[in-house]
Amino acid sequence: MKVRLRKMSLQEFEAFREYSTNDYAKDLMKAQNTTQENALKQAVTEFSDILPEGIKTKDHSLMMIEEEDSRKSVGIIWYLYEITEGTKQVFLNDLLIYEEERRKGYAMAALSEMAHNAAKDGCRQSIIYVWKHNPPGVNLYTKCGYVTFRELKDGMYMGREIE
Repeated sequence: MKVRLRKMSLQEFEAFREYSTNDYAKDLMKAQNTTQENALKQAVTEFSDILPEGIKTKDHSLMMIEEEDSRKSVGIIWYLYEITEGTKQVFLNDLLIYEEERRKGYAMAALSEMAHNAAKDGCRQSIIYVWKHNPPGVNLYTKCGYVTFRELKDGMYMGREIE
């Protein structure tokens, strides 16, 4: 399965922002046992804090995942580059494969393409945070070579070396 990643348009970003904040609020409600109102307020604030310049925020890649041959959109991936303890790394913020496109290999292909791009840009590690209430996500990342290196009450950080 081959995919290509292309930058989101502003219109795609606005739709993604709405979806992502609502989805993140649902995760916060599960993880923190909070109200929908509080979770949504927190999600909107965090999204704005992380992306102060929206789609143009430095070091962030907000990408559409497309099937390489047909150019059909199958999902979204959002990652950023950061330096932690002197090592440049890529951090996966969000990965969404559209419901009707799941279980076809697109997520693994998108993660591979992200790692390939990050390696070209000098990154040596790929890091993700996954909720404990997301076993399919944990399974996917484990299949892709990620290992847990830090557990928290509601989730875990997983990472892998990239070349």
